[in-house]
Amino acid sequence: MDVLVAEDDALVSLEEALAFIDGYDINEQSLTETLVHCSPVDLFSQITPSELPPPKTPVTTRKHAKPQRKLSESSSSQEDNPNKRRRARSAASSSTRLQQKKRAEIQALREEAQELETQVELLKKNKFLPGDMVLELDDSVFEVSQEKQPSNWHEMAIAQYRERLVSEKTNRRLKSILANQEKVNSALSGLLQKRSVLSGMDYVFTAQSGVDSALLTGEDSSDAQPSEVNKKVMTELEQAVQRMYKEAKTHSKHNKPVSAITCDMRIKHDARRGKVIEFVTTTPMSCSLESATEIVWKEISTYREYPDKVYNCIRGEKPNTQEKTFVMSLKSPSGMLELNGVQYMEKFEELDQTIFTAAESMVLPAKGLQYRNECWMTVTPSASESNVSIVEIFFQLYMERDDGLIASTEDLAYAQNIVMGSLSNTLRKFFQTQQNALMEKAGRIIVAPIASTKAIL
Repeated sequence: MDVLVAEDDALVSLEEALAFIDGYDINEQSLTETLVHCSPVDLFSQITPSELPPPKTPVTTRKHAKPQRKLSESSSSQEDNPNKRRRARSAASSSTRLQQKKRAEIQALREEAQELETQVELLKKNKFLPGDMVLELDDSVFEVSQEKQPSNWHEMAIAQYRERLVSEKTNRRLKSILANQEKVNSALSGLLQKRSVLSGMDYVFTAQSGVDSALLTGEDSSDAQPSEVNKKVMTELEQAVQRMYKEAKTHSKHNKPVSAITCDMRIKHDARRGKVIEFVTTTPMSCSLESATEIVWKEISTYREYPDKVYNCIRGEKPNTQEKTFVMSLKSPSGMLELNGVQYMEKFEELDQTIFTAAESMVLPAKGLQYRNECWMTVTPSASESNVSIVEIFFQLYMERDDGLIASTEDLAYAQNIVMGSLSNTLRKFFQTQQNALMEKAGRIIVAPIASTKAIL
């Protein structure tokens, strides 16, 4: 009887174990975790009947009474409910859910630890960066920090650091702008060659004899006084002015200027004078002959301070005449050159035109070279348009030669190529500026007709 009771209990336990195994998806990892976290009762339910020890024979009959009651109770319950089976464990038991929850928490903690380590490394880098470097922070780090809702001190630190970076950027940009402005200022000052208001006054009072001695041209004039030399040069310039006046009258009789803006430069070669540079300009002015004459005379006779030319003395002993002495600074490929010069100018007014003539003598003291330029200007009314006057200028520049002196080939090349080339560039800019000034003062620019579009600007 005792043996039968034991076999029935073993059969019941076997059925439960088989039901549990059928309802659970077994793998090595889940089986190990289940064995670690299951209770002794659960482990006992999974033991097979072959692993159970053999039942022991009870010593007393009192000990066999309880199994009989249990068997009778169980048999009676089985007879009452023949279709009811004991509950089998499933994979979704409490212990399995607990393990899954713990694994999820561990994974979340690992991700959070990795994010915190990234922020720590970033803060360490920010701490040791130099002040002039701009730190570009990663957008992903800011997104993570915003999702995690960092503390107030962290937000304040990042905000202050961003403001500091912006201020440092602005400071560096302003410093670079200031340095560039200083460079531009120094460059403009060098180009404009700004002089002091009193520049050249010491030359007027103490170095007047320098110009006179520089204008010595003949061998017999070395013992002459400065006033005599100056008078001799002025006499030569007056004779050149009278000759230029006759040439201008002859030219105006045979040629009528057109109402077009021109500025031509020509290079010729003379048998005696050598290289000759000519300028021919035509400037229409929208005013009468009297007004144009007044504007031109005021333009060429008014004292002005030029960046490259300083007048030391201006006077006129005769009516409608003017005498000037000047010092001219000239830029050349070989460096800065300084020329001392004397000018004589005279105005001739006629009924139908006005003629201005001028002659200059310039000396390069460093090389002992002397240059001469001769110019005439005519102001005539326009033949095609009323109340329009035409200003025509003819200008010649050449090097004076002394027949008694023999110059070397190198000196002649330097005088005609370097010095005269630099002078021609300066004169071309001067005539173009003068044309613009005359037309501006006249009121407007006269556009040339289609037939006279051959003008060279």
